[in-house]
Amino acid sequence: MKKRRIKKPLIFLLLIILGFTFYLFNNDSFLSDKFGKTFDVALDNIVKSTKSYKKCMENEVLSEENFSDSLKKKQDEIMDLYKNVNANFMYTDLESGYSFGKGTLNEVYAASVTKLPAVFYAYKLADDGKLDLNKEVTYLAKYKVGGSGIIQKDNIGSKYKLSIILEYTIKYSDNIGYNILLDELGGRGKVKDYWASLGYEIKYSDNFGNLSPELGNGYIKEVYKYYLTGKDNAKKLINDMKESDNLEYVKSGDVEVAHKYGEYVEGGGYYNDVSLNFTEHPFALSITSTLGLTDKMKNLFLNTHSLSISFNNMYYEEKANYCAKKSHIFG
Repeated sequence: MKKRRIKKPLIFLLLIILGFTFYLFNNDSFLSDKFGKTFDVALDNIVKSTKSYKKCMENEVLSEENFSDSLKKKQDEIMDLYKNVNANFMYTDLESGYSFGKGTLNEVYAASVTKLPAVFYAYKLADDGKLDLNKEVTYLAKYKVGGSGIIQKDNIGSKYKLSIILEYTIKYSDNIGYNILLDELGGRGKVKDYWASLGYEIKYSDNFGNLSPELGNGYIKEVYKYYLTGKDNAKKLINDMKESDNLEYVKSGDVEVAHKYGEYVEGGGYYNDVSLNFTEHPFALSITSTLGLTDKMKNLFLNTHSLSISFNNMYYEEKANYCAKKSHIFG
């Protein structure tokens, strides 16, 4: 049986309170102490229920045993995409922490996804006054490399503000920019140590290292927490991720997506993506694959995002019902 959908429970409660108050003001018994006390108790119970509902929505996970058949089916649709496919994924609700996926701990070559934790670290250093984003850096011959990016079109000796290097590293996945950035940070070991302090392990085989869906969602979790601080550098990072290359492979419908992809087709067809999806209740989605930049990969990534958005919306509809019932708002 399909559960009842509750869109605006607090508005419903407000209407009840207003209606009850109107009745009391137009009833002779309103002035009696007995009725006044009854109203106070009723109002107090409603307020407590509202607080309980809010606490449930903010802190509790809707367990899978409480999923409706429709929600379970939607989850199975996502899981079915990964049957007999060289790819893994992980969905994480960024508010409750609920997660599910396939091969969430399996590691593949990260490729350019690893540029995200380096840029994130740089912005955090800048926030603490330990890195000057207005500093001018120079494109030296030792940084020259092919692959993705736009700096390679410039002449060796060109100069850039460090803030521009960070922007290019995210928006265009600039390999030269990334090499410059690592030098400014003191090497990849500094990035690794910083993320270890947050509870995450980056395994470097080269400047890019490995990635699992769980680690990818860890990156997105920290980026989201940073975004919620409202700091200018956090906003800049999110805006650049929203404009990052290859967005068309992960953006479904009108939901805004902040992401970072990683591609290394020559080394085995690796194509990965980690993303922050701005639904009403944001979620992280990380996908790793060895499918290369193929139609099969593009369809898998787009379908995963589309179904995950539907799942996320359904999850919160059912969670609202669960929390309302638990809080005794609707009997």
